[in-house]
Amino acid sequence: MTAGHLTDSGPRVDVHTRIADLAGRFSGRLAVAAVDLTTGERVEWQPDLLLPTASVIKEPILVALLRAAEAGDVDLDSRVVLEADARVGGSGVLKLFAGGLQPTVRDVATLMIAVSDNTATNIVLDLIGGLEPVNDAMAELGLATIRLHNAVDFALIGDDVRRLGEASVGDLCELGRLIATRQAFGEAVSAAAEDILATQQYLDQAMRYTLANPYARELGLVAPLSVASKTGFFTGTRVDAGIVRFGSGGGFAYAVANHEASDTSFLPEAEGAVVNGLVGRALVEHWWPADAGAAPVVPTPYEAAP
Repeated sequence: MTAGHLTDSGPRVDVHTRIADLAGRFSGRLAVAAVDLTTGERVEWQPDLLLPTASVIKEPILVALLRAAEAGDVDLDSRVVLEADARVGGSGVLKLFAGGLQPTVRDVATLMIAVSDNTATNIVLDLIGGLEPVNDAMAELGLATIRLHNAVDFALIGDDVRRLGEASVGDLCELGRLIATRQAFGEAVSAAAEDILATQQYLDQAMRYTLANPYARELGLVAPLSVASKTGFFTGTRVDAGIVRFGSGGGFAYAVANHEASDTSFLPEAEGAVVNGLVGRALVEHWWPADAGAAPVVPTPYEAAP
């Protein structure tokens, strides 16, 4: 099934029905978990399905780094040296720079999220001692399915994105809720995590059909909703997890993942990106405050005609 066959049945239909309809039309497997940060209401579709995380695993890595910094084991203001042979292909910008660059640890962590930098990710893992601190941190938070299997090494990952990391959307959503409510290792770690997650520039999945603006804060603009999130992508796989806060108050944590789509392209309108966008749009419309005017969503050609 192509992206053009994905239709959203519109705001007049219950959000659960909308998501079930999207899952039925999608060529692969879809999983959704979201929770209202004020009421605790949940919207779920296969929340326990174990799927690859792609680069969304960088959110747990970020939390593990900030936890280490809070404990005094890592100094976010210290500088690291970019070694030429440590550069990794794929997403990010550090691969484009010559060896010898000396960013701070905070800079590297921000690059890992803002532009999903793979080289930065491996630098962070080296700083905190590898995979174990990440998996231990998630286990301590009760998020048993979130597991990092390898650093970003395409010789090991090959064509199986599960070899990087796996999780259920239920646990990814819960991680977002814990960060949003300042329960992910306390106020300082949680607030710093959300602040860095808010720098992500790839809002092309769950938030693609909303008025989210990744540059609003730095440009001094007033946005109807703000997003702190991490996305991930691979052939036939799209994953997005984060926190949405409404300017008028309230918001929700969410995670949406899909895998094994027949559309394996990296085009902007790839089926996996579109279906995640339709899910995100449905969630925003579902929880947008009734007294705040029209929901901040935009038309999409994949929405069903009235």
